[in-house]
Amino acid sequence: MSKFSVKSVVKLELALFFLVDAMSRVAGIDHCSSHLFAGNSTNTQFTKEVVNHEYAVLNQFKSLHCCAKGYRSIEWFKDGRPYPWSGDVSTLILYPEASNQTIYTRHASFVDNGNYTCVVSNETMKLEQHMSLVVQANSPDAPLPTYRPKDQTVPLGHTARFYCEAFVGNLGLPDVNSDISWYRVYEREQVPVSEDQQKVIRREDDQNIGAILELSNVDVKSYGRYMCRIEMGNAAHRFEMSAWLFGPPVKADESSGALLQFLAIVLACMAFVVLLTVYRYAPKWRQASRKKSNQSRMDSAEKFNIPTRP
Repeated sequence: MSKFSVKSVVKLELALFFLVDAMSRVAGIDHCSSHLFAGNSTNTQFTKEVVNHEYAVLNQFKSLHCCAKGYRSIEWFKDGRPYPWSGDVSTLILYPEASNQTIYTRHASFVDNGNYTCVVSNETMKLEQHMSLVVQANSPDAPLPTYRPKDQTVPLGHTARFYCEAFVGNLGLPDVNSDISWYRVYEREQVPVSEDQQKVIRREDDQNIGAILELSNVDVKSYGRYMCRIEMGNAAHRFEMSAWLFGPPVKADESSGALLQFLAIVLACMAFVVLLTVYRYAPKWRQASRKKSNQSRMDSAEKFNIPTRP
């Protein structure tokens, strides 16, 4: 009875292990089903930030994503070769359950290195997404950026969304973790952004770690610099990326613009009149000046009784 109980526990643990592993695979594959851009448009468009640089560890699970909507067809290419690929070109295969937005492999190989392109299209539009994949023999010693946040210009009252991501690999130790967080950067300090405004995203069995920063109802105080910090191995290795949130250019109102234009015209007319006056009367002024100068010399001679020739 004791042996049976031990065997049952072992089997249960194995079953749970495979179940958790399978769930993590599905979570990695279904990357395009969560944390999408807000909006109700049905046009052909990408629904998440486009990650252009991907990394994998040899013999580990890896998936590439082309998250989009409003398309009628989706095609994948590797180094210009259309899918499907032979084993000597790539081991990645389509995942139909994700509407072909995802390709994956359970065991990444060095043949998977290369440049991948996803093309989504409908009758009138075609969009392309390019990404590079680098397969490494081991996990990296420091975070490798896969998506850098981009500067944005957002009007008052609207929502700003920043994203950053890095590849940290499989750390392999239970007490060694990786972390990611957003900060507001001022001239002399860095202030952590509220956790309510951040969403941490982990994929590929936690080998990729990212974070969304969402600022709703943007006001004047929201504008400035934001920094994403990724710490790997309990802060032993750190990588930082930053981006700026700008407001739209300030435009003068119509009345101010008209007044400035009127003043400019008045000043131009005054300058023209002054130049015309100078040009017209300059000869007379010079002649009068010469007469005055000659008169001054004669007055000086008479004043001091200087004899002159008869």
